[in-house]
Amino acid sequence: MKKMLAILLLAIVVIGCGPKMAKQETLDAIAEARAALEAAQTNITELQDEIDALTAQKAELEQTIKGMEEETATIENKIDTRCNK
Repeated sequence: MKKMLAILLLAIVVIGCGPKMAKQETLDAIAEARAALEAAQTNITELQDEIDALTAQKAELEQTIKGMEEETATIENKIDTRCNK
């Protein structure tokens, strides 16, 4: 009797909670959301590449500035040395 009741309850749960077909609106919304996600991920990748390129450019420019500052200091030192004589 208990087995029969358990089987009956299981059958009711399976029938009541079984797979249901999604509406076309829901499927369209999911497809649209996936497309938006893919576009966003592509955009993130492109922006990250741009950040990397700009970071490399920044480091290069900082190195150039450092070199120019050293050159300016050298020239100022030469000017001071020659003008004080």
